[in-house]
Amino acid sequence: MMNGARTAAATYGATNVDREELIRRGLPLVRRQAFRIARRLPPSVEVDDLIGAGNEGLLKAVASFDPTAGARFESYAARRVRGAILDELRSWDAVTRHGRRRMLEVTKAIAALRESLGREPDDQEIADALEMELPQYQRLAMELARGPMLGRLGQVDPDHVDSGFDDPAAQYAKAELSRRLTDAIGQLPERTQQVLALYYQEECTQAEIGLVLGVSESRVCQILGEAAARLRSILGRQEGLRTNRART
Repeated sequence: MMNGARTAAATYGATNVDREELIRRGLPLVRRQAFRIARRLPPSVEVDDLIGAGNEGLLKAVASFDPTAGARFESYAARRVRGAILDELRSWDAVTRHGRRRMLEVTKAIAALRESLGREPDDQEIADALEMELPQYQRLAMELARGPMLGRLGQVDPDHVDSGFDDPAAQYAKAELSRRLTDAIGQLPERTQQVLALYYQEECTQAEIGLVLGVSESRVCQILGEAAARLRSILGRQEGLRTNRART
């Protein structure tokens, strides 16, 4: 591994002997980042693939690291490694177009049902609106779970994450989005809120959530996928109301 890292480091312009030491220090960091991210992804995602992408990020971090800038290498490399892994995950999204279309269908169905029922629809009602059998809809919800899992990782700029500085407009935008998302989550069914809290705040795996709530891991996956469509529907309605108010 180290011989391969030497060759790759040279490719990125790392000619200093100290670069080899940085690579040695960074390899465990790559594994930690890869396993931490993989823990939150479907079992179909191979952690070795994430490690490979992380190693690429590490080598670029080694090549561009400036020890005179005052930053710790581990902190600098962690951002680059994480960014490389997330970029790799996004590049795998072979079902992006199909997934977006199906997500839009579910989102529209939920929005229409909420409007007609005056409450959040249940799974059977959503399945009926989509003209699906319940098991078929539940399988679709599990497929949609891939979207929020990757989407929630966000658009990461490895050169600017945790930089300690955001302009006031960016800070306001983040605070406003957080407020709107919190409000939207509060409108979801109680069980969905519990799953989201355990998944995002407590960082539990789907299997752990299933044990806590007494449901199957596949059911947790379904709830996560459906939650994305429900939130898109609520946020879309909020945005529509904001736009209408702005026009009047």
